[in-house]
Amino acid sequence: MQSEIFTYVLLAGLAIALVWVIVTDLKSRTISNRLTLTVALGAPLYWLSVGLPLWPAIGLQIGLSLAVFAVCCVLFAVRQMGGGDVKLLTALALWVPPSQFTLLLIAMAMLGWVLTMAVGAWRVAHSKTIRTNPARDAALLVIGTGIAALFASAVLGGPTLPLPQSLVESSTTSVAAGLTLVLAPFIVLLVVTLGSIRIIRRHDRDVWVPYGPAISLAGIWIVASGQLLAASAAANIG
Repeated sequence: MQSEIFTYVLLAGLAIALVWVIVTDLKSRTISNRLTLTVALGAPLYWLSVGLPLWPAIGLQIGLSLAVFAVCCVLFAVRQMGGGDVKLLTALALWVPPSQFTLLLIAMAMLGWVLTMAVGAWRVAHSKTIRTNPARDAALLVIGTGIAALFASAVLGGPTLPLPQSLVESSTTSVAAGLTLVLAPFIVLLVVTLGSIRIIRRHDRDVWVPYGPAISLAGIWIVASGQLLAASAAANIG
């Protein structure tokens, strides 16, 4: 019982640390090394609390973290990722089992996409670029952010918009209708994404991707959904 309480305390501490990462990164675009180190040092305590065996579970966990660090270093070298983001994702990889890490990356991509558009809308709304219409462009980006958020919610198991029954029935009886129903969301998303990037670059040459908040939100989602505990329990049994 005490071990379970300790596990939940550690997970709550991880969630709080990730929330603080979001606050500091959005405020100053920096992630504290102390905060990242705290996340990393909390992982061994978590392994101990859930009873992970040294091999293969802990060995694979460390191997995953090293692999993530290597890949992220390449992204850092080509200026696609910040140093703080590299260290944060590497530290978080010590917590998330390999079986769940793909879910973390999917959540990170989805949430990062939504955050990029939301931050872009805020920056465009405060743009001073001449010969542009910040209010109109910001409104378009807000709409695009809403569409991206709906798609992310559907992918991550959140609320979805119900489809008309007639549309669902027609997709089951017609191959063309079924294919259209499958492809339509991706076409809309492609148009929204390309249009949003063009609007943001009209006001600012750089499109800032908030990796830190995206990584943190993905980590919080993994913790809140209970998948981290479930995967750790499965690894322990195995």
